[in-house]
Amino acid sequence: MSENLKKWHAPCGIYCKRCPGIKAYKCEGCRVHKGQILKFPACKTYECVSNKGYEFCFECDEFPCDKLQPLVNFEIFLPHNSKIYNLLMIQKLGLEEWDKICDEESDLYYQGKKVQYGGDPLTLEKKDKNLYKKKNKD
Repeated sequence: MSENLKKWHAPCGIYCKRCPGIKAYKCEGCRVHKGQILKFPACKTYECVSNKGYEFCFECDEFPCDKLQPLVNFEIFLPHNSKIYNLLMIQKLGLEEWDKICDEESDLYYQGKKVQYGGDPLTLEKKDKNLYKKKNKD
């Protein structure tokens, strides 16, 4: 696994190229900065993964853990709300294969073009599309 490829995929699953800090602060990802981005507190998730000798959180027996919960003030911001999904895809496909499609996948997600209500189109064909709509009380 190349270091250049790994640097854009944080141990917690964040795809660093989607982080606003890349442009705003000229950040190169938490791996380059060893979990200490500017004057922000050191990342506890980065420290945990590094101290255990892992590359990604999914390698740990405690995965998923509380450290992967979205930060209160960041959960609505990309890329903090896609950590678990990204980690599972890295685990499933391997980093090299995930990296080939993660730009396209995250484009769909962040532009609101992902299939809604979970599943793929085949699954959705079998579901009632009104299932998740709020029902009126009679």
